[in-house]
Amino acid sequence: MRLRYTTAFADDIEKQISFYTEKLGFKVADKKFLYNDSECPVLYTSSLDLFLIVANPGENSNSASYIILNTYDCLNDYHTLKLAGVCFNKEPQYLPMGLAAEFFDPGNNRVLLLEERNYNKS
Repeated sequence: MRLRYTTAFADDIEKQISFYTEKLGFKVADKKFLYNDSECPVLYTSSLDLFLIVANPGENSNSASYIILNTYDCLNDYHTLKLAGVCFNKEPQYLPMGLAAEFFDPGNNRVLLLEERNYNKS
């Protein structure tokens, strides 16, 4: 088995798609019927191994995701995204897994921008 899809919930699907495509550089790949028998856009980045499905939570409006986006340069991407209008709730900081910064998308899903680092290497 392998992880193929993750979900970003949002009440306003179009606003969510605009955020991920215009600010984060995702592209729309397809649409699938998944949640609440409604058509859900499928987004991707340069990695075609994992796709992001944008879905309306429907009756379960407390649904939210925690999405981790891998980066090779957290500081550069942090500043680029800030200039694009992304509001970070946590500035870049060192975590045990690496350098990370956090923001919320329009659907109130938490997104962690993570530059993985191995602090045990010499």
